[in-house]
Amino acid sequence: MNSNAVTTLDALRADSSRLLFECISGSRAYGTHSDASDTDLRGVFAQTPAEFLALAPPEDLIADARHNEVFYSLRRTLELLANANPNILELLYMPTDCVRVDSDAMSALRAQRDLFITRQCADTHIGYAYSQIKKAKGQNKWVNQPRPEAPPRKEDYCYVIPRPALTSGGVPCRPIELAHWDTSLGQCHAARLEHASGVYRLYRYGEGARGVFRGDQLALESIPVDDEETRFAGLLLYNEHAWRQAVEDHQNYWRWRRERNASRWLAQESGTLDYDAKNLMHTVRLLLSGEAILAHGAPIVRFEGEPLALLLRIRAGAFSYGEVMAIADDIRARCAALRDHAPLPEVADRSAVDKLLRELTLQWQAACR
Repeated sequence: MNSNAVTTLDALRADSSRLLFECISGSRAYGTHSDASDTDLRGVFAQTPAEFLALAPPEDLIADARHNEVFYSLRRTLELLANANPNILELLYMPTDCVRVDSDAMSALRAQRDLFITRQCADTHIGYAYSQIKKAKGQNKWVNQPRPEAPPRKEDYCYVIPRPALTSGGVPCRPIELAHWDTSLGQCHAARLEHASGVYRLYRYGEGARGVFRGDQLALESIPVDDEETRFAGLLLYNEHAWRQAVEDHQNYWRWRRERNASRWLAQESGTLDYDAKNLMHTVRLLLSGEAILAHGAPIVRFEGEPLALLLRIRAGAFSYGEVMAIADDIRARCAALRDHAPLPEVADRSAVDKLLRELTLQWQAACR
């Protein structure tokens, strides 16, 4: 058995003794998939106690670039289970037709899965569900407000108070957009204005200037005393924070555009649907699973019958946004009514989880000898 930590999917699969569990997850496990659905893989791998004695701790997660294939260490799996993570809890209830690799250690973990069924599980299912709503709103904004390919310019977050507006009549100190000023920042140098964050003095140097911006940085110059009066052109107001936020938003948008499943967004981009149907379907799926934990002591992974029909209708856009939210709010209200009366512990017993981790690790090591 190799004592070195595995760091890639190929290395994990090459050392089969470490791979405790692998399954098809996501929509193909839930029964909500379509022909265009991705095939997601999730799994669990083992680590030796000796790996934790190295200066660099072993990997807790191994995944491909798009996180379509994600594997968690046994230790991280139990940690997430103890924290009532819905995505990890479902690994203990996977339909048998989704399981590709299994092990004695994973069977032993499933045998103890009631340890992780708590009221906190219902809370996290509801919390994850409503985070999907927030995510759907954000992506709906992206669909209806596409971003240009060119990244935001720093100059678009700059305003100028020209020298005359500082020293002459009219409305004093009124900033104007940089585009309306008669000089480009490339012909200026900037110096910090004391005690004023984001405000700089501007000095006109014409074609011989080095410019205010150099790359992503605003460059500050030491202005000769003789130039203070003769070259002073006004004040620059630069909202660097807003520019950096706009750059981050722009990068997130185009990353989403590159990585998204384009067929999923056709209804919204054509204007026939005003919400992300897949996200709201998962909102209701998580709520129904949380309700099942409180009512029956186990989450739902594979949906069938009327619940499945409801989810598929939501994904198909059969309801308005308001109708889907009414369905979600109704399930959340039912969960609230069940919660305090459910015969479940509030949270998982941490000492029992620690003991289980040791037992499973030792069981795996013994099987590998």
